[in-house]
Amino acid sequence: MNKEELTLFNIGEDLDTLMNLDPRGYGVCRILYDGSRKFTGEPLSVHCAKGLVKNIKAGEKVFILTGFVLPPWNEAETDGIISSTVLSCFIIKAFSAIPVMIIPEQCVKAVEAMSKVLSMKVSFDLDCSDPGTVIVVSFTLNDNEAEKQALEILSHGKPCAVISNEAPGRNKNGYYHNATGLNTTDIEPKYDVLFVKCQELGIYNMSIGDLGNEIGMGAIEEHIREYIPYAELGGCRAGTGYGILADTKADNILTATVSDWGCNAVMAAAAFILGNTDLFHSADIQSAVMDAAAGAGMLDMYGEARPYIDGIGKNIVLPMVSLMKALIEYPPTVEDKTALWFDKTISKGFYK
Repeated sequence: MNKEELTLFNIGEDLDTLMNLDPRGYGVCRILYDGSRKFTGEPLSVHCAKGLVKNIKAGEKVFILTGFVLPPWNEAETDGIISSTVLSCFIIKAFSAIPVMIIPEQCVKAVEAMSKVLSMKVSFDLDCSDPGTVIVVSFTLNDNEAEKQALEILSHGKPCAVISNEAPGRNKNGYYHNATGLNTTDIEPKYDVLFVKCQELGIYNMSIGDLGNEIGMGAIEEHIREYIPYAELGGCRAGTGYGILADTKADNILTATVSDWGCNAVMAAAAFILGNTDLFHSADIQSAVMDAAAGAGMLDMYGEARPYIDGIGKNIVLPMVSLMKALIEYPPTVEDKTALWFDKTISKGFYK
């Protein structure tokens, strides 16, 4: 391992630690991280960032599947949608690629509001290639229409990457669930059909989740079934037999306390890898998009239209974004002061 590799490794460790802070205190994030870290074999934020940097190409599409609808309100939650909209802006600035957000109908107004904050244009035309534009597609709730719509979307051009971020995934019996095992099948978009089709086409895929009921989390099925509530066989309150665990198995997964935090960590790591930390957004931008989402009627996990993510407010979210940004900005400022320490530390053989 050389100096650059060790720096990136430890930035990943720092970002992973931040995205898995546990303000609630019930430990699910650490359970998930243990399984996903063993699956990935290196810091999750850096692993996924390297995948994006390698696979996203200028002028090509990146599919972003996101948006979890909450019962009994039949409205979408802020987690997933906020960071996915910021990620769309990141993809435009970092790669000159074309983000395609595939979302529930309920999220369209919020994406438009957040895009305005981010100075992005919004198009509903899958063939749009206007620079600085995010394409928005509302995906069907109807199982019988899902495959047809997935094929229609792909007919306009395959993406270079597909990312699911806090996107509901069906279990082995075909049912969707909320965090406590309630059956939400009737209100969730069926876009895991599109995710699987992309995966079958060999497209780079990555899934972000914070519980196990999200697309892709079946990659660590045994771990989640053993340790996560409502994920054991027969564990969901809907009585569907297979618990809340999503059946899809992503090739690359990232778990965090809050999916948005995980998505932010990936963007921070990618900005560092690309050598342009200005690509990662500021706490002021984070605050503004949270306000825009709440103003457009999106809910936190407790059903309130307020600028919270997964029930967690700006007093935690904004300092975390600021610290992620500081952590990727700091290393280059001390390169001349730390060179000898790197050489001596590496020579000891702990980092192999």
